[in-house]
Amino acid sequence: MHSRRAFSALLAGLLAKLRAESDDEIREIRTYRHAQGLFVRVQSAGGAFGWGEAESGLPELMETFIHAGLKKNALGQSIWDAERVWDRMFFDQHDLGPGGALTGAIAGIDLALWDLRGRVLQQPVHRLIGGKYRDRIRVYGSFGVGFGRRMTPSQAASKARKFVERGYRAVKLRMQIRESRQNPDPDPTFEYVKAVREAIGPETELLVDINNGYTAERAIAVGLRLRDEFRVRYYEDPVSDQNLEDYAAVTRALQGIATIAGEKQYTRWQLRDLIVRGNVDYINPDVIKTGGLTEMKKIAAIAQAYQKPIICHNTRPTVSTAASLHFMASIPNAGPFLEAPDEDEFHALLSVVSRQFRFEQGYLTVPVTPGLGIEFDESKLRAASRVI
Repeated sequence: MHSRRAFSALLAGLLAKLRAESDDEIREIRTYRHAQGLFVRVQSAGGAFGWGEAESGLPELMETFIHAGLKKNALGQSIWDAERVWDRMFFDQHDLGPGGALTGAIAGIDLALWDLRGRVLQQPVHRLIGGKYRDRIRVYGSFGVGFGRRMTPSQAASKARKFVERGYRAVKLRMQIRESRQNPDPDPTFEYVKAVREAIGPETELLVDINNGYTAERAIAVGLRLRDEFRVRYYEDPVSDQNLEDYAAVTRALQGIATIAGEKQYTRWQLRDLIVRGNVDYINPDVIKTGGLTEMKKIAAIAQAYQKPIICHNTRPTVSTAASLHFMASIPNAGPFLEAPDEDEFHALLSVVSRQFRFEQGYLTVPVTPGLGIEFDESKLRAASRVI
């Protein structure tokens, strides 16, 4: 009789364990294609869910990539196997190209899984990826002048002034010159920088992003003038990201103005090459371009080994910002800033989401609620999105 009871208890325990393990399987992956972002909802067999965000430059392509490719690599896997799930998605698909579309799509699922794990464990994500070095992150307001139809220097000055009036103590001007218009003549950069510097005053930090539009020789000449005449201390993507040695040449030539690059390097290997061959002062990978937090932690470790601080690239105000805050809170080599977009451009998206972080005196607080700290009103999001 005693042995029968013991066997029954053992059997019940095994069944309970199997049920628990089954509950932890990834059961469903949905995408919500909103006009202002591509969001991913991952749900376990037990009903727990989390929200992620994919790169949405070409949302139809990313949506297809997730459902036609990545989904089969993730469904049925354990929600706890972060590394295994990431590797399955990446290495099964990377013959199509190891960066850009692939890692941007992976990010949606990876971030949703980290959010899900945090919700299940009732812990903020930074506690799951290394803990917390800091409670808040300094941010800079970021805006671009336009690629085809440009805003005027006066309009750029008004845009920059608005950030300062809202409490930002640093602003980035994106010139959006690009490789296709390399070394423009006449060069509009100084006219815009002059207008913005006058609008924000001498004490506000000014960053200038060329968006890859110069050759090394031109980048050095412009960088020296930005430093000496306009007190610019941070100089982003002055040359093409395809020529890493040009980054090294610019960095060597400029003292007192720091080079930044990395938003177009999407994996640990590409960021390693940027650090070793380009030797920029700061790297700026983007959490929704690099494949999510699982890959970002590897990038951070490589950067730490080379003593390179990280300033996260970030142009989205919801999941991307939240994930970047958790990431930068968790690493020892966080740089002085996190990029923050102009929220006036995201009214439609912000009407369907609540965020568990706040802006105060130039800083965003790190979320402390379970998961990433983002809650969507799913019925409103569904009504405003294409859902698959």
